[in-house]
Amino acid sequence: MIIRYEGIILGEPVGKGRPRVVRTAAGVRGITPKKTRDWTAYAVGVLAWGWKGAPPLTGPVKVVMRAIKARPKRLHRKRDPEGLMWRPRKPDADNTLKSLLDSLTKAGVLQDDAIVVHAVAYSLYAEKGGKPRMEVVVSSIDTPYMPVSP
Repeated sequence: MIIRYEGIILGEPVGKGRPRVVRTAAGVRGITPKKTRDWTAYAVGVLAWGWKGAPPLTGPVKVVMRAIKARPKRLHRKRDPEGLMWRPRKPDADNTLKSLLDSLTKAGVLQDDAIVVHAVAYSLYAEKGGKPRMEVVVSSIDTPYMPVSP
């Protein structure tokens, strides 16, 4: 049986920030940046609410993420497309995906982010007049791997 979860996290997507390393009496410790911590906490709340307390997925899963950032003013000209546009800027799609996977794990949707065997990450600008958001689709995979011949 295939299990599928779809959700939208409203607000500006945030990539996984590099931890700052600090020496303490107990040893060395990495501290995640506040912006990343705040976004992850918000995303965990949204994802957990949507998951509604179901048991976490434990088998192989596919994750599709569309990180849609606010469109800058310079891209509101008449000649610019109305719909979504590619966004080849920071934060990178892979760092945003890392933040999402951490949130999915903390929200109890995934048992561990290691079970993600197929991930697709899009980094986009919003439509003209559109709002920033992150669109997420998580689906279980119950078919065996089928190699594709070159």
